[in-house]
Amino acid sequence: MRLLLINPNCSADMTARIADGARARLAPDVEVEAMTASFGGDVIASRASYAIAGHAALDCLARAGAGFDGILLTCFGDPGLEALREVSGAPVAGLLEASLEVACRTGKAFGIVTAGALWRDMLEERIGPTARPLYRGTEILNLSGLAISRDPELAAPAIGAACRQLQGAGAEVIILGGAAMIDLAKNLPPDLLLIDCLSAGLTALQERTSADTTTARAPQSFISSQGLSPALATLLAGN
Repeated sequence: MRLLLINPNCSADMTARIADGARARLAPDVEVEAMTASFGGDVIASRASYAIAGHAALDCLARAGAGFDGILLTCFGDPGLEALREVSGAPVAGLLEASLEVACRTGKAFGIVTAGALWRDMLEERIGPTARPLYRGTEILNLSGLAISRDPELAAPAIGAACRQLQGAGAEVIILGGAAMIDLAKNLPPDLLLIDCLSAGLTALQERTSADTTTARAPQSFISSQGLSPALATLLAGN
């Protein structure tokens, strides 16, 4: 199996961390290739950077080429997820969507811990009717994703406190929302019931590939373009 991981921000260090985390979670015979956005923000933490990240994710797919069995979008807010599904021809999973699926399967009330002050509203807009009755809120850390990834042990107390706040609001399960927080569970109190978003995303992707959910690419209505990378223009033209 050959999987593509798309990091739609420009942090190559974050891409490497995600790729290492994925390889540690997957069978040795699974081939992992990871792409980093060639333009946009180092961190996605606003609607403007989110919109740009969707474009960057498509560009990553175009530059990576074909031949992948599955694609994982590794920004927790899933920018460009539906567009990737439209043009990829392979199953696509996103970290937020997959984490919500895992939370719903537990049947327990859940909350989200993430970084970036504007993310609360942005994430809540993507919580659908199935998950909405179980949702108990999002706690925003006063840290950036890059800061967390650079010093996860320093960030652990703030993450633990945010988890306790959500427990106080009735959450029984906590989603650690963001690639920066992968593998942080070991630094948090053992009584917390946590969902690791990367593990959730990889599980969802493997389920989709095992179920052979690949469909033909949607008919292309993107007749012509200007200013796109040659690879993306070719992809969108259906060639």
